Amino acid sequence: MKNYQRAIRRHHRERLLQKRKNYWGNDRVHEIKANVINTPKPCSCFMCGNPRKYWNEKTVQERRFALDWVA
Repeated sequence: MKNYQRAIRRHHRERLLQKRKNYWGNDRVHEIKANVINTPKPCSCFMCGNPRKYWNEKTVQERRFALDWVA
């Protein structure tokens, strides 16, 4: 039986490329293709990064989980 890992990997790379085409505010995806696929955020500054690191706040996922336990 043939191994389809390479085809699946290529499919997911193309899917992510189409999904993140306008992430950085431009359509120059094919020039910076690998960077957009591997790191969707262009930076990790205090506006883009994890709120726990910069302000000791809970992340969105943690806040949602806490709300589920309260209700």
